[in-house]
Amino acid sequence: MGAGKSREIKTRIKGVQSTHQITNAMNIVSSTKFKKFSALVEKSRPYANSLQGVLINLAAGLKSEKHPLLDGKPNVKKIGVVVMTSDRGLCGSFNSGTLKVLEKLREDNKDKEISVIAVGKKARDYCKKKEINLKAEYVQLIPETMFEKSKEIGENIIEFFNEDIFDEVYMVYSEFHSAVSWDLQTKKILPLPRVESEKNEPYIFEPSQEYIMSSLLPKYLNIEIYQAILENTASEHAARRQAMQNATDNAEEMIADLTLLYNRERQSAITQEISEIVGGAEALK
Repeated sequence: MGAGKSREIKTRIKGVQSTHQITNAMNIVSSTKFKKFSALVEKSRPYANSLQGVLINLAAGLKSEKHPLLDGKPNVKKIGVVVMTSDRGLCGSFNSGTLKVLEKLREDNKDKEISVIAVGKKARDYCKKKEINLKAEYVQLIPETMFEKSKEIGENIIEFFNEDIFDEVYMVYSEFHSAVSWDLQTKKILPLPRVESEKNEPYIFEPSQEYIMSSLLPKYLNIEIYQAILENTASEHAARRQAMQNATDNAEEMIADLTLLYNRERQSAITQEISEIVGGAEALK
C-alpha cells in the first residue's frame, strides 16, 4: 500500500518537473521578447508625441475650416473597433480583460452597429465565436512587418470612414508602463479630437494648410496604430513573463511539497517493513 502511494507521488513529481521546465523556458523566451518590445516602445514614443503636437497646432489653426476626419459625422450609427489581443494564450487575464472592454462597448452602444478589426488571433477567434461582424483580421504580426500592417489598418479605417461603413472608430489596447504595469485603453481615433493648444506654433504652409492636413491626418493615424501595437505587444510579453514566473514558482513549491510527502511515505514504508521483519523474527523464537 505504501509503495503504491510512493510510486504515485513520484509520478506526480515527474509531471510537475516537466511543467516546471516548460514554464521556465517560456519565461526566458518572454523575458527576451519583453526587452525587445519595451525598447521599441520607448524609441517610438517621442516620434508619436511630436507628430501629435504638430497635429494639435495645425488643427487649432483650422477652427474655421471643416474637415470630415476632425469634425465627424452628424449621425453616428456604425462604430468600428480595432481590438488588439495576443495570438497565443498563457498570459494571465491579458486577453480576457481586453475582450471585456469590447463587450462593454457593445453593451453601451446597443442601438448602433458594431464592427471589429481584429489584431491578434484571440480577438479574431472571439469575434467569430460570438458572431461579431469582423471587417478585417491581422494575426502573427512580427516587428519587421508591424509598421506596414499599421499603415494598412489605417488606410482601411479611413476608407471605411469615407464610405460610411464606420461613423466612429475606437481602438482597444493595453498601454505599456513597466514590466509589472500596463493599462487597458479605449481611445477614439476617428474622428480625431480637436485639442485646444495653449501655444500655437506659427507655420508656413506650402502648398496649403488644407493639403498638409489631408496628408498629415492619415500619417498620424498610422503612427497611432503602430504605437498602440507596440504598446500592446510589450504589455503582452510582460503579462506572459509574469504569468510564467508565477507558474514556475508554484511548480517549484509543489515539487518541494511532493518531495517531502514522498520521503515521508518512503520512510513510513521502510519503518513498516522493519516492523514486519522484527515481528516475524519474534514469532520464530
